Amino acid sequence: IGLPTTIVAAGTDLKTAQYVQSVFANSYFRVYTNPDIEGVELCGALKNVIALAAGVSDGIGYGDNAKAAIITRGMAEIARLGKAMGCDERTFYGLAGIGDLIVTATSRHSRNNRAGNLMGRGFSAKEAIEQVGMVVEGINALPAAVGLSQKYDVEMPITFAVNEMVHHGADPKTAVSLLMTREYKAE
Repeated sequence: IGLPTTIVAAGTDLKTAQYVQSVFANSYFRVYTNPDIEGVELCGALKNVIALAAGVSDGIGYGDNAKAAIITRGMAEIARLGKAMGCDERTFYGLAGIGDLIVTATSRHSRNNRAGNLMGRGFSAKEAIEQVGMVVEGINALPAAVGLSQKYDVEMPITFAVNEMVHHGADPKTAVSLLMTREYKAE
């Protein structure tokens, strides 16, 4: 109890967001405001998909560099989509974006990371969900993520690789190999 943490109160009415901030903030619970509701919501949903991918990487045994690449490139995917949707790009590099993604993709308490880890060790998505025993939001977010990617014509290769594993039974090592051998690009 009393462990320091930070959150975001999103709302287009700044006075209301500031009121929420003042009610909940204390010496160990810091609240920031952000008017970009859609961006905060997008981060909250899609970080779970990237956390699945990070878990898969861990389950396979690819190590910290691979996980860092997934987190970094995963946030690039989320930010590209958010920008195409008209969200504020700063949202993706703040607490609601990279902050929440880091914890969800690395924490042993993350349902999405755990499910991905199980998938990386050979369990099917269905078996992974059963093992976790709770909702795995990233799996539920995949249809919307894929649909938004297509609607806004935004390339999201990690998201699509996770979708192939979850909904089409793609082998995780094959999915990673396909990601690694894509056309070369500048960052």
